[in-house]
Amino acid sequence: MASLTHVCMWIGNGWKRITVEQAAKLHPGGTVSARSGLFMCELCGQYVTLTDEGHRTRYFKHSAYEKSKECPERTFGPSITSSYESQEHELPIRIVNISSSSFSFEVGLIRVPKNLIAKNLQIILKPKEAYFGAYIFTKERLRQDAITYLPLGERPFKNYILDLQNGNRELRNFWPEAIKGIDPEGTLFERSSGKKILYDADVRIQNEYYLLKRGYEIDQSQYNSIKIVRVAKKQYDWEVWTLYLVSASDLNEEAARFFLNFHCRLTDNPVLLQPVWPLFVEGNYIIKHNQSSIYMLVEGNAASFKTFPSSTVHRLINNSTQLKLYEVFCSNRQQLISVGRTRALEYTYFWQEPLIQEGKLPEIKVTDGDENQIFPGETYILPSKKMLHVQSPYDGYLIILKNDNLIEKRKIIADVNLEFGDITFGLSIQVIIGLDVVWQIDFKKQRSIIPDDGMKLLKYITAGTGATIPLPHSLRNILAGMKRFPEICQWIRKCIKKGCINEQSYRRLQDVYRKNSINK
Repeated sequence: MASLTHVCMWIGNGWKRITVEQAAKLHPGGTVSARSGLFMCELCGQYVTLTDEGHRTRYFKHSAYEKSKECPERTFGPSITSSYESQEHELPIRIVNISSSSFSFEVGLIRVPKNLIAKNLQIILKPKEAYFGAYIFTKERLRQDAITYLPLGERPFKNYILDLQNGNRELRNFWPEAIKGIDPEGTLFERSSGKKILYDADVRIQNEYYLLKRGYEIDQSQYNSIKIVRVAKKQYDWEVWTLYLVSASDLNEEAARFFLNFHCRLTDNPVLLQPVWPLFVEGNYIIKHNQSSIYMLVEGNAASFKTFPSSTVHRLINNSTQLKLYEVFCSNRQQLISVGRTRALEYTYFWQEPLIQEGKLPEIKVTDGDENQIFPGETYILPSKKMLHVQSPYDGYLIILKNDNLIEKRKIIADVNLEFGDITFGLSIQVIIGLDVVWQIDFKKQRSIIPDDGMKLLKYITAGTGATIPLPHSLRNILAGMKRFPEICQWIRKCIKKGCINEQSYRRLQDVYRKNSINK
């Protein structure tokens, strides 16, 4: 039997490509020694075993009990390369509406050119394994500025079908008919975004993931370096599904074996696809730019870099296996760029179109712990529950500064709520999209006591400068609490009538209102 040739072994704290000869030197003994190593097939992401020393020639082989017999090397032989076709990318699925007894699923449809969408287009989503539960949508449901998430229902299915009625055939370049769903033996999702982890994708220590599994519950006591917390449990007829929150505390073989059971690779250097130039605006699977070429940085163990339609690509960094820089010439208005190994792991669409006009920033929604809207600028008041919730239409970063020193940086995922707590005075919080700071707030301590005199207070409040903002909902509550200052109340009523207020004046009014409430 020919030996498998695309095999990795867990050595030290990472996966390393290995040959039969190298593995035999590390495990020269009998049965126990031969089985003590952790081997993985690079092509199909399943366990591999090294035959015992008693064989005339030792070799790697797949287990007869592996559920999938579709390893490319089994089918095409050892000459197969670690690659994939440009159109082999999965539509994103995410888990949402999580509670102690419930959860549901959504699938994301990538933005497509307007000319491909017919007026009478119908989109039909249904489970492949069932004759019920179809969802039907018209073109009005599609977003033209970002990805469109559509419901798949509450019950997990292994495969779904995307049917198109009255649809242009070119839509299949963006929306494949077959959608891989939930593996009953275990499917991982990012906790931060809810997105399903793709088969053979990379996972990191300390990061938290949802694990959805059918059948018996996982015994936490079996693991030392894996934290497992049950989140939800749900039963459909005879099926029992359990949702866990899992994370690895150490980069070791036990943790690597745990995630390999769900066909994911534990690593400290995951595959990443990141645009670096020219200026761009990044959203969910979409990057807008207005140049004829773009530079892409690829990190991690990615064997393939693909474009569709096929485009000219220059690799500019050739001296590193874990860091690669490409220049991609975008000949079309839309360009799919993806990286992966035997499957596409990261991909994005590039759209050549005008960027956000100067002075027009993306709408960032920020609320406090009681869902009151928070506006950018300076403030002398901490948000309710000392917490901020940030939502952005594009991917970006939340930057937290103290005394102009960076203390934390968090990834913002488009249309996903990011929660940040423990707000204190002295913090400056920025939202960065691309290379621009599009939203910022500075929490400052009040330097002096505000005078207890209506006219002086009004003068202090109305001395604020800067832009005006839409009327905050809390202004009427402030009006009701400032009755002892009729001059200020009269000014507030004028602002309500106009429907807007100076931003800095509103901040000062908030501060006066808070101090007035404390001193009552």
